[in-house]
Amino acid sequence: MKSNTTRFHTAGVRAAVAAALGTALLGGFASQAFAAEEKLDEVQVTGSRIKRATDFDTANPTTVVDADYFKNMGIVNVGDAIKSLPSNVSNNSPTTTGNANFFAGSTIANLRGLNPFFGSRTLNLVNGRRFVPTNQGDGVDLNFIPSVLIERMDVVTGGASAAYGSGAISGVNNVFLARKLEGGKLDVDFGQTAQSDGKDRHIAAAFGSSFNEGRGHFSVGYEHQQSDSIGCYTVRDWCARGTAFVNNPDSTANGGTSATAPQYLLKDNARAAQISDAGVFQNFGAPFGAPTYGVNAAGTGTVAYNVGTGATGSPFNTVVGGDGKSAYKYSNLRAPVKRDVGALTLTYELADNLNLSVDASYGKVVTSNRTGGLDAQFTAINADNAFLGTATGAGSLKAAQAAAALFPGGFAFYNKDWTSQIDSHSDFNTEVKRLAAGLDGRFAGTSWTWDGYFQYGETKRSQLVADNRHLNAYNYAIDSVIDTRAGSATLGQAICRATLTGSTDPIAKGCVALNPFGTGAISKAAHDYAFGYLLEELTYKQSVFAFNTTGNVSDGIGAGAFKAAAGMEYRQEKGENIGSQGGAPDYVRTDYLIQYGESFAGNVNVIEGYGELDLPLLRDAALAKRFDLNLAARYSQYENQGKAGTTGEKRTHDMLTYKASLNWDLVDSVRLRGTYSRDSRAANFRELYYGQKIQAGGIFGFCGPVGSNQVDACNWSLEGNVDLKPEKADTFTAGIVLTPADALPGFQFAIDYFNIKITDAVQQANVRRVLDGCQVSNIAEFCNLLTLDGTTYTFNGKSYKGVSNLRALAFNGSEYLYRGFDITSSYKLNLNDYGAVNFRFLATHMMEQSFQPTPDPTSRVNVVGQVGTANSFLSDNQPSADWLATLSATYVLGNFSATLQDRYVSSGKMNYLGTTPSDSDYTALMATGRYTSSDVNSVPSYQVFALNASYTFQDLGFAKTLRVWGGIDNLFDKDPPVATGTGFGGAANGGTNAVFYDTIGRAYKLGLSLTF
Repeated sequence: MKSNTTRFHTAGVRAAVAAALGTALLGGFASQAFAAEEKLDEVQVTGSRIKRATDFDTANPTTVVDADYFKNMGIVNVGDAIKSLPSNVSNNSPTTTGNANFFAGSTIANLRGLNPFFGSRTLNLVNGRRFVPTNQGDGVDLNFIPSVLIERMDVVTGGASAAYGSGAISGVNNVFLARKLEGGKLDVDFGQTAQSDGKDRHIAAAFGSSFNEGRGHFSVGYEHQQSDSIGCYTVRDWCARGTAFVNNPDSTANGGTSATAPQYLLKDNARAAQISDAGVFQNFGAPFGAPTYGVNAAGTGTVAYNVGTGATGSPFNTVVGGDGKSAYKYSNLRAPVKRDVGALTLTYELADNLNLSVDASYGKVVTSNRTGGLDAQFTAINADNAFLGTATGAGSLKAAQAAAALFPGGFAFYNKDWTSQIDSHSDFNTEVKRLAAGLDGRFAGTSWTWDGYFQYGETKRSQLVADNRHLNAYNYAIDSVIDTRAGSATLGQAICRATLTGSTDPIAKGCVALNPFGTGAISKAAHDYAFGYLLEELTYKQSVFAFNTTGNVSDGIGAGAFKAAAGMEYRQEKGENIGSQGGAPDYVRTDYLIQYGESFAGNVNVIEGYGELDLPLLRDAALAKRFDLNLAARYSQYENQGKAGTTGEKRTHDMLTYKASLNWDLVDSVRLRGTYSRDSRAANFRELYYGQKIQAGGIFGFCGPVGSNQVDACNWSLEGNVDLKPEKADTFTAGIVLTPADALPGFQFAIDYFNIKITDAVQQANVRRVLDGCQVSNIAEFCNLLTLDGTTYTFNGKSYKGVSNLRALAFNGSEYLYRGFDITSSYKLNLNDYGAVNFRFLATHMMEQSFQPTPDPTSRVNVVGQVGTANSFLSDNQPSADWLATLSATYVLGNFSATLQDRYVSSGKMNYLGTTPSDSDYTALMATGRYTSSDVNSVPSYQVFALNASYTFQDLGFAKTLRVWGGIDNLFDKDPPVATGTGFGGAANGGTNAVFYDTIGRAYKLGLSLTF
């Protein structure tokens, strides 16, 4: 009978599996009491380059997920497997990126939540080898790893840079693909939600066989998965409630009279203020005694518009009720994903002690998100606009204009949602190829083995945002007049004012007037002038040459042989990211409020060497049944060279990482373990070479001081930085493992403390840092990044110099400190003739997640416990709940098994920089100027259950086994709690946080698995 607990399973250690695999997903739990009596083959385990008998000999806390875990939990995707681990905080997955223009549909491992937004501090390996990044940063989309061939997945939570190099700061995710599969298997499954949406279709096949009298072996697998998107506002009742924060009109922050009233109130039926598909004329007359005018669908007249409750006169705030669009009208709970992945592994014994291995894989992942268009707010409409029409009857636009209701100052501000008239969506296409070929063997007559390999990986990725609104071209198109030029071909028709006046601005060339009133069809010419698309295409190539060797260096001092490993690696990475718009000139391509950035390219060359020693020091001594010490170090040299689209600079950076770890078995049932390591992450492609130009004006593009909002329009240049130093991290772990085989057979328990401190962390280009550094601190380094325009202006009684251009560079300067502990436990209860029950408990308690976003030490904040979506836009940290845990119980009787899993998220807060009037220190916190006040800042604890069951038929003639399985996720159809945020980027995913809470609802799965 097989346990649902995740088990260590690899060729050559089946005897250890039989003895130790009751641990289920609890790497690091086995002790000598579980060792098999027969000699075990040595294998290389994640976190160390030295071959060992079992994974449990390592000091690092290691979670091992094998193929049976996938089966018993109904998981058909590697990404879903790692998402189920409490140590992983997946802020990039299909259920968190349904509204995103970055990483949509991707699943990126994020141990401890330490990933920067455009990168990863979790290293991803396949068969112990680095996987090519699948985006501009150093992230890897786990969609490209075929689950049908997975033998096991090791997740090491602790620094491993000394073993594997850059990127392994928070840990390593190492996926092992089957090299010894015999026979074939076919998996077919289907799922959908209880709401009959979110269909998920999956088919996978694999076959493996030895050949040439067993000297060779190959395994090949392919899988296809297609999952549909899931909306929000129209398909989930809890989303339709539209719960979000709205401005509190009583607060002085919103023009009210109460200095103690919170600025925000959590309300249902939250809607955008003063905006509609047909258009709304902005009313600044709070408390809105005068009517607010909307436009009818035909675009010919006005209609009454209800602004709702809590409006402040700004189109950017959210109100309760009224005629505005729901806060989640265009939200998606899941991005659609279509993936096709294939892989091949080949091994062949060329001669005694000489073997060939080949790994090859190909994958393509496609995602397309329907999104809302970019709202047009505060668009100036002049009184002579061509599309106001000539009708003067009651209710017409002209009548309202004549009464000065729309144009009290000669022009009006106008707000419009264009989504109903344009095709707003984002497409993501990623293709990854990977080939690795290597030789391995043993030096004759010694214990030393060696391996060398060459690996090539290539990613091609395109991101397209359709119908993105231009900045200046849109304004030109909206500002239309009737052509009065005698003899003109367009006499009496609507044209752009810029055409009439003969503007020399190249953007104004070819301007086509755009009717902003109503919801009628837009002419192709007007659409193509005012709207365009963003497209960037990434090609990233990685080449690796590596050589490794390991063996005994001496017989030791009576506790076992001293072992060593050493190796060298050369890696070259070349990236080219092309931003284009069908060859359009730069002034058209960059004329957007929101854009991806400029074209950029660069190379990274890495030379590394490492060494590792494993020193058994004591065996069978008093209070030291076993005492082992492991030491490792790696030296790396990075050469960064900017190419097209950069300054072309070249820089070299050195990086030294090291690690010391110990295992100390006091007695057979008690083990102490600990590690200390210096880890590192070199700046990735985007951080080194990125470039983005943002034109003056619009939403961004201003250089005024803090608090001035849209003052001093200026051009921004956001850039990477080839001078970036590698991040440094010091990681300490310490734990105790209990395996009381005599007192409580089948029970195992471990608790491990971790402390990760990162210094010189890479941060994205920060405009505010540059402005404050010059305008407030008068630091030459920052003032040199500003180009002045010769003007001066006054704000809050202080004089400032006008800025025409600003440069902001990525920089080293942030610091992170993450502390907590992991708990893992398992218990196997034998019921004799009635089967067995396997219990498994995994939990992570995060004690501190503090980070310092700027070099100023007073800027440090602690984000632990934030489970809301505040501060989430392009954030370089992912807060975690205080406690994340899973408890599962698997009942096995003969060929039948059933697993019930409970997933738990502790209570938390919406915003780590939030406070409520009920807080005892409310007044003091608000006085700092850093905190946001609201009437609610708490989120209750959350539990959700899943049930999976299967029955396996044996020896059916045409098949060895036929397994029928089914599952129910979110068994009790529990709605997610309200866990939202305030401000830009706060309201998303229907008002909850899909990182922690299930947004899909009850969902069913049914599948067949056939082996032959």
